[in-house]
Amino acid sequence: MNLRGKNVAVVGLGERTGLPLIKFLLEQGAQVFLSELNESGSARQKLKPFSAQLDMEFGAHSKAVYESKDLIITSPGVPADIPVLMEARRRNVPVWSELELAFRYCQAPFVAITGTNGKTTVTTLLGAYLGTLDKEVVVAGNIGTPLIDKVTRLSPHDLVVAEVSSFQLELVDKFKPSIACILNITPDHLNRHRSLDNYRRTKARIFQNQDEEDYLVLNADDKNTSALAEKDLPMRKVLFSLEKKINGFYVQGDFLFDGIRGEKLFSRQKIKLPGKHNRANVLAAVGMARLLGVQLEKLEQITEDFRGLPHTLEYINTIYGVHYVNDSKGTNPQATGSALEAIEGPLVLIAGGQDRGLEYDELARIIADRVKYLILMGENRARFQEAVIKTGFSNIYLVEDMEEAVSTARHLAARGDTVLMSPASPSWDQYSSYVERGERFRYLVLQMEGA
Repeated sequence: MNLRGKNVAVVGLGERTGLPLIKFLLEQGAQVFLSELNESGSARQKLKPFSAQLDMEFGAHSKAVYESKDLIITSPGVPADIPVLMEARRRNVPVWSELELAFRYCQAPFVAITGTNGKTTVTTLLGAYLGTLDKEVVVAGNIGTPLIDKVTRLSPHDLVVAEVSSFQLELVDKFKPSIACILNITPDHLNRHRSLDNYRRTKARIFQNQDEEDYLVLNADDKNTSALAEKDLPMRKVLFSLEKKINGFYVQGDFLFDGIRGEKLFSRQKIKLPGKHNRANVLAAVGMARLLGVQLEKLEQITEDFRGLPHTLEYINTIYGVHYVNDSKGTNPQATGSALEAIEGPLVLIAGGQDRGLEYDELARIIADRVKYLILMGENRARFQEAVIKTGFSNIYLVEDMEEAVSTARHLAARGDTVLMSPASPSWDQYSSYVERGERFRYLVLQMEGA
């Protein structure tokens, strides 16, 4: 496609995608208009290198977003149903996510991974596996590196491994990965998608353009993804399972198996990440790597060396016999439930954050079974507490912030306990991201006497 001379609106500067996107559009010769709600000086300061080449508005999204525009690109945080975007579509102005634009300009095939939980781990591990192939592999997307900043230099021989969020998938059009993977689907982002059905439909957009040459990799143990395997779809479907022997990738006894080729792979003892959910993550990554021709011995060695990611069941320190673990990326109840089940021994849980309207009943039952003390912070703490109290669990402490949470946990925890910070909630009520929240927890732990 050719953007030279085209009028393109960028809606939302975003945390990471906005500046690389604007830079790319200007390099392509587009006339760029930015519409950003944030009126702060910091937003304007970020744009200073491009200010002479841009038209901009701050504080509102006006009709200038769609009037006389050839294309609109949105940042992931901008909902697809805001009035200016709905009006743009009514006027037949294309509205895309950055993912769609990057795909249109990329010559390399995409491997796209989505799911409510685990996608960053799977994307990172798969990128490591594919790095053993004789080609350039770019790992980008929702994982933290904007796709538009990396993919346009690639050749058809190379590969893109993209972590893809539901926000990015809302506004794809022709996006067509060679391999699409849906790890799991559980309630999340319902303040944006409004219902689980809408959320499922948005996730399913990852494979909407796939044909018989492509692969769709699905979790056979997750009811919302395994149901897709029953549909009459044109692409080749490949399943993975921890629970049953299938014609895909599975675990039986102590070993991982490739059921497609009828081969034993390697012992699950090679997986050093804690928890059943991480065995599923590794199995999904191994399956996709096998589809792309990675040698078995490379898979085994990289799996054994892989110790996980920051803010995902990240061990911080042991102080006076108490272990501190940072799971700030646990931003929904299912993720925190998996974390609780992955850690052995007595637990003190720090949880709570932005209220996104999620249900805590199932997590509350896990807490009642696994946790000694529950420390709740954030705007959802009262609703969270109400769900847990219904189980009969009463060792609950309400605090104002992370400082008070860590101090309270320190006084409650006994030798041999683990203090787990896994909020089951987004961070945006008090922090700019789960990363900032996790870094604050790490800092406070490492400042303790005896650390």
